Amino acid sequence: MREVSSTIALLRVIGSPFAYECEPPESKRECLRLYEHAVKNKVGLLYLERLSEMDMLDSLEQKHREERDRHREQLLTAIRVCELLSSHGARYALFKSIMPFPATPNDVDVVHFGSDEEYDRIAEVLLRSGYVEVKGHTDSSQRMFHDARVCEHAHPDRKDVYDVDIYHKVAASYLVYLDRKKLERCVVEERVSGGRIRMLTPEAELVAIITHSILPEQLFTAFAYYPALYYLAKMSPREIRRFVGMAEESAVKTAVRAHLSLTAQLHETAHGFVPEEVNRVLEVVGKDKGEVDRLLRNDMNTPHRYSLWTLFRLLVEKCKEGEFRRSVVDQMVHMTDPTLLRWVIGNIIWRRRRKTY
Repeated sequence: MREVSSTIALLRVIGSPFAYECEPPESKRECLRLYEHAVKNKVGLLYLERLSEMDMLDSLEQKHREERDRHREQLLTAIRVCELLSSHGARYALFKSIMPFPATPNDVDVVHFGSDEEYDRIAEVLLRSGYVEVKGHTDSSQRMFHDARVCEHAHPDRKDVYDVDIYHKVAASYLVYLDRKKLERCVVEERVSGGRIRMLTPEAELVAIITHSILPEQLFTAFAYYPALYYLAKMSPREIRRFVGMAEESAVKTAVRAHLSLTAQLHETAHGFVPEEVNRVLEVVGKDKGEVDRLLRNDMNTPHRYSLWTLFRLLVEKCKEGEFRRSVVDQMVHMTDPTLLRWVIGNIIWRRRRKTY
């Protein structure tokens, strides 16, 4: 019998909101091996939470405490920056930062909806409030800050749980992959761990997570697999239709098709069935056989690198959107700068070669 891939073994240990029965690792050695794979897929905390429920942490107990501490500290970072922005009347929303399952993203992401002047004013507010700006690690559409009130930024070249990215446009370099005006219509205020946070609705958040995983990240990880399952599991049929509608309006059906096709294949292999909610979306947007075939050829292991063909189709679809077309022109004009041109080429090569992010 063919041995299952590390990803399928990992998914069976973690389970899903549609498949409650989890398969414990076969040995302590397997526990450690799968933890390394979980970290590579950015779901280390979720995996350790499952092992804790099974009373199988053993030598990973210290890692579990550390992962929980990091998760708590990042949540506090999100609450602090949101309270600060709200106190100054900023128009913003947290996105891609608080998952519907235990997870610690690379940093806290905030999209700002105001004018250029308001964006600059918010940056000054952060600097006066004890944040320091980290230069040279973000692109033209965002600025990165570190909450120095908590600790110094020991390694500015690495992301940590006290980092906050403020997006003025949801873009990769100058290419706007999501129109913030459309996102602003989908903002809600939620109470999280005692703090009030402005964030996107589940439908908009899922569109953002899926799109970002392809453009610019270009990788499908377990960290991107689980939001689709957790969000769709809680959506009513009407909310699922709104999710599909937003994908169409944002010209990212290609991204949703590829992402959910991979999600369906992995879930069926790991748990024996495709959730009805996932099928409901795929019936509308279609299935991406090409990406699934690539996944199968790689023995269904993740991180999975999206094909250049999928990226090309997504960019072609995005050309239906006026904001994206204008950003393409903007990108071409700015790439007459040799420094930016070298950065863009180097960044594309790096993203096509890296194993995770």
